[in-house]
Amino acid sequence: MTRHELGSGIVVHTHASGEGGIFVNAFLVETRAGVVAVDSTLTESESRAFRRELQALRKPLLAVLVTHPHPDHVAGLTNLAEKDTRIVATRSVVDLMRLLEEPKRRQWTPVYGAEWVQRWTYPNRIVASGEPLTLDDVTYAVLDLGPGGDSDANSVWFIESPARTAFLGDMVFAGTHSYVADGHVLAWLANLERLEQRCAGMELVFPGHGAPDAPARLIGRQRAYLLRLVAEVKALAAGASQLTDAAVARGVQAQ
Repeated sequence: MTRHELGSGIVVHTHASGEGGIFVNAFLVETRAGVVAVDSTLTESESRAFRRELQALRKPLLAVLVTHPHPDHVAGLTNLAEKDTRIVATRSVVDLMRLLEEPKRRQWTPVYGAEWVQRWTYPNRIVASGEPLTLDDVTYAVLDLGPGGDSDANSVWFIESPARTAFLGDMVFAGTHSYVADGHVLAWLANLERLEQRCAGMELVFPGHGAPDAPARLIGRQRAYLLRLVAEVKALAAGASQLTDAAVARGVQAQ
């Protein structure tokens, strides 16, 4: 794990998964009397490793905050949380988790085998956008961005005080390709504008994939990635309403 001190006694530990875990990040926010996790990991091995990293801190798990309903962020909750652990998310994230669990199980168990977490654990506390949550004298709040990221339900968790930072979920991919199969690219660009304003003044923020950095750099690179993608697709389409197989093949060959 990597470690970043935010000041005021807050330390963020980042668990960065490897290729088998789709390079996803999960976080442990360590404070004086406990730990708050942000997201979990994809596979049995990664999630058990993340649990061991939590145990090594020798402090109680106060809560888990969930940014995102895709399995690389939530499947490992089953190995991370105890029965009484507070798991917190927006309604849209929980609802999409419930829609995704079974189809993702059918799709990916043949690929991952025993590494696929067969039973997901769900958030047990629903919060509204902007609702504050105080844990060990640290105030958190969630921003529900809805469609306009890499899924139909995107949220960002902030630490508002005594320090300020953000856990961006899959609104930002740093140094890895973005998942754009769910569409919403224009809404994604609009949400990046909202995030840029909300993160103003922060020195460091934490993306769902890739290394933490200053928000202006991370958000600027994500915006440039999406704009380049749109431009390339438009050029390949050559005026058509959708890409043909031949156009897709030309795009792949050009890379």
